[in-house]
Amino acid sequence: MIDPTSETPPVYNAATVGADSILLVDDTLVLRERLSLAMQQRGFRVEMAADFDQAVEVFSQRPTDLAVLDLRMPGKSGLELLRKLLQMKPSTRVILLSGFGSIPASIDAVRAGAVNFLSKPADADDILSAFVRGVEPSVPDGATAFPAPSLARNEWEHIHRVLSECGNNISEAARRLGIHRRSLQRKLRKRAPEDPAIPDVEDEADDDE
Repeated sequence: MIDPTSETPPVYNAATVGADSILLVDDTLVLRERLSLAMQQRGFRVEMAADFDQAVEVFSQRPTDLAVLDLRMPGKSGLELLRKLLQMKPSTRVILLSGFGSIPASIDAVRAGAVNFLSKPADADDILSAFVRGVEPSVPDGATAFPAPSLARNEWEHIHRVLSECGNNISEAARRLGIHRRSLQRKLRKRAPEDPAIPDVEDEADDDE
């Protein structure tokens, strides 16, 4: 039996978000099409693109109210695309998605004009609720926040962000980073450093005993 007093989850669609159209940019076709179908079912006119150039072409012909951009794509990055789209239509609200969710990347995105930044995977409801939420903190009061990433993790993400902005040109990335090309190549062969784990509340309690 359903409890009538329980709260009904919010319904996110074109009407509740206050927009009619959305641009989806991701180099993975399956993800684009799956998200496109979900957004169409929620009442949006959907435009799609696989990279920077396609997105600019589509957006110039059929601009949208919202845009969801993958941070890392072949060629120019989602951050560069964000800046370009806002030049073309400043009122467009943009969210960046990344499989490398981090504090530095989210700060870069918001400073460039994004309304929010989400880590992948993110479904239609995640994305639309982020548009409604804007840049407000997503961690509720009293919840355990994610710890700050380590310096090694920050360095790793900064290097890959610069490399992406250079179109994966190692020589140019090394020049911007101020290090030797061979040093950069050695760093790129390393795996991403692990972020600190979220502390377990029960473990902390045991330590106090």
